Amino acid sequence: MAWQVALVFDEGQNEESLHANLYILLGQMPVWVVAASERIPNAGELRERWNGCWQPEPALTVVKPNAVKEPVAGILDLVTTIQEHHSRLSALRLFGIERSAQLVNELASLDFHPISGTSWNGLGFAKPLDRIPDVPLIRLDANSWRTIDDFYNAFFNTVGAPSWHGRNLNALNDSIGAGSINSTEVPYRITVQNYKALDPKSKVFLEFQGFAELIHHLRANGCPVELRIDP
Repeated sequence: MAWQVALVFDEGQNEESLHANLYILLGQMPVWVVAASERIPNAGELRERWNGCWQPEPALTVVKPNAVKEPVAGILDLVTTIQEHHSRLSALRLFGIERSAQLVNELASLDFHPISGTSWNGLGFAKPLDRIPDVPLIRLDANSWRTIDDFYNAFFNTVGAPSWHGRNLNALNDSIGAGSINSTEVPYRITVQNYKALDPKSKVFLEFQGFAELIHHLRANGCPVELRIDP
C-alpha cells in the first residue's frame, strides 16, 4: 500500500509527454490527475499495467477539471478524497501547480507540510511522523552483528522481508521507499541498541552508516521512517 500519492494538474502538455510522465510516476506511487478524460486516452492501459502494484488502492484516478475548484482553493476537498482511497497516505507530490503561501497554509490544515528535500520536480508535502497515529517501533540489537549478513538478517526478520530481497542499499531503498515488498511497511521507527558494540573499522559498521544515510534521505523526501540510535 502506498504512503505517497502524486497529484497532477494537467499543464496542457502533449498527450505523448503526459502519458510518459504518468508511466514513470506510476512505478513509484499512485497518481491522481486533474484533466479532461480525453487527454489521457491510454488510461486503461496505464491502469492495467500498474494496478497490480497498488491493489487494493487505485493506481490511476482521473478527476475532471470541472469537478475541481480553482486548484489551490479546492485542494482541501481533493486531498480529503484522496485520503479516503489511500489510508496510509503521509506524503503528496504535486505537479502543475505553483507553490504559494495559500497552498502551504491549506495543506498545513491537513497536517501536510513542505519537505526539506525531494527527488522529484514537483512540490513535496508530508505529515510529520509524530502526527501519524500508531507508528510501530522496530528494535534492532547491534550487539551480535559481526558481518553484513547479521545486520541484514536482523532487519529483514523484523520487517518480514522475502527471501529474495537484495542485500544492498539499492534494494533497501526500493523496499522501504517504494514498498509492496516487506510484510511490515512504513510508517515505522527504527531503534538500534548497542550501537557502540560495532567495530568502527568493520564492513558491517560502514554498511550501517550507509543505511543510516539512506533512512535520512528517505525521510527528507517525505517517507514516514525514522532511525534512532540508543547509547
